[in-house]
Amino acid sequence: MGPLAPRPTVRGLAVLRSCLLVVATAAATGTPALVPLAVVMAVPFAVGGVLSAYRGREVREHAVFHAHVEPAAVEAGGTMFVQLALTNRAADGGRLPPLGLPPIVHQWRPRGSAPPAETGRGWLAPSVPVLSLLPTPGPGGTGRCRLEVPTGRRGVVELAPQCSWAHDPLGLFGVPGPETPPVTAVIHPMPVDPGRPVLGRTLLTAAAGDLPAPGPSGGLGELEGIRPYVPGDRLSLLYWPSKARYGAWFVRQFGGEEATAVALVLDDRAGVHRRADFERLVSAVLWVVDGALADGTPVLLCTLSGGTVALAPTDQGRAESRRMLAEVQPTPAGSRGWTSRTLPEGAIVLTSETGAVRLLAPTAPIPGTAPIPARVVVV
Repeated sequence: MGPLAPRPTVRGLAVLRSCLLVVATAAATGTPALVPLAVVMAVPFAVGGVLSAYRGREVREHAVFHAHVEPAAVEAGGTMFVQLALTNRAADGGRLPPLGLPPIVHQWRPRGSAPPAETGRGWLAPSVPVLSLLPTPGPGGTGRCRLEVPTGRRGVVELAPQCSWAHDPLGLFGVPGPETPPVTAVIHPMPVDPGRPVLGRTLLTAAAGDLPAPGPSGGLGELEGIRPYVPGDRLSLLYWPSKARYGAWFVRQFGGEEATAVALVLDDRAGVHRRADFERLVSAVLWVVDGALADGTPVLLCTLSGGTVALAPTDQGRAESRRMLAEVQPTPAGSRGWTSRTLPEGAIVLTSETGAVRLLAPTAPIPGTAPIPARVVVV
């Protein structure tokens, strides 16, 4: 929150300049009749600073913001709003002074990115006409408003705390008020049918790589593989090596249980896809993941750059898939990337036409020396 000292607006500077011009003209021309005009112009300027400081102090003491996005996630191009609530904590008295919020449409940034550098004149307050006026609730009341979220491009985007402003009645001065809380929005791709079958019956039992050795099952049946951990699973079934290898918990899968996880790998290598092709690829992956989860099949969703998330066929699993695919971008392969030796056995790699050319090349298309042990599907 900024200092309480009032800052002039562009209108306030214009009034001050006009007042000084009248005084200079009166002194230069020897016209004392202009002095009352200068006084009339100076009084509102002086009073405006006092009133804005009073209003700023009042809103800082009594105004509190709460904010969240609705819905929590939306397809690119959909409708999403920040639901902003302003509460007056005062026990008695009148309504809160008018508060305004600068436009936020250009303040959204990808999650984790550096905040934009401050531009303009920091010693000036924003003018009233450029602000979005906020509700003015009475004592103990709460006012609400909706601010639109730009959803033209997919991503996990954040809105940093935004400073509200209190002005004097003439808009000559402004004082920083309380800040809004930060909010995060998930804008995921629209699922797009890849146009060809991706999951086959023989692939639905493909689990994550080297499975635990057969051993005593405690009467649970024959050991078939591993699958993502679902809340409620017995801790004795946890397969500990999966945490170190995939960064997610898996449990041992026995005969008679639901199908083991299908391993899907998104080709997110930088420099091998056209932008439009990569966007379609991400949308196709979401289509395939939704289909598998709808059939009750857990999914191990990976990227060639090394990202991994285990998705259970639950609402939480579907939400996690949307968050991951909202944020994924072409990434250079690093030390964490999958290699031809470590890709889950039976994995399905989804790629674009340009990506498949390099992926299936005879010379190691991705780090490793052996042929890629996976099925490659071009979407």
